[in-house]
Amino acid sequence: MSWNLTHNLVSKNQASNLEEHISDSLSISPFLGKSVIDLGSGGGLPGIPLAISNPDKKFFLVESNTKKSAFLLNVSTKLQLSNVTVYNQRIEDITADHFPQNLDIVCRAVGTTESIIGLTKHLFQNNNASLRLMKTQDQFETESLPPQYTVKKIDKFPSKAKDKTRILVTIEAVHKNG
Repeated sequence: MSWNLTHNLVSKNQASNLEEHISDSLSISPFLGKSVIDLGSGGGLPGIPLAISNPDKKFFLVESNTKKSAFLLNVSTKLQLSNVTVYNQRIEDITADHFPQNLDIVCRAVGTTESIIGLTKHLFQNNNASLRLMKTQDQFETESLPPQYTVKKIDKFPSKAKDKTRILVTIEAVHKNG
């Protein structure tokens, strides 16, 4: 909260519901593999709570905003999270060789499905990646998916907001044989 006063990490509304946002972040933990990119990590949600609760997994927090990246680096250092690497870059500027194979790319409140795929398509080709989008049912139903990608599964989660169904959408590239 002290960093939020000068760095605007989360909105006032989010700050008042921080426990709910942390709980929301942790809800996807059982669905993640060993290597996870938190794209647009911002104030550290979902990456920091996931890294704390999953010390056996490697987290790459990607944030293009320098002030927010400084916060992420500060938190991961103070908490001695040896499983966290912070990138102060745009995801499309980071080459695939910075990340291991079998990679999960997690996005929470970053953009549309199509725009996120556009930014990360280089990782699908080289890293056997899965995109895991944290959305509401209503949000996802209005978005389109490029033809070379497919929804592998949708997991639903309980939400404290009565009118919203939280989902985790897993998207993968369609690989053509031969």
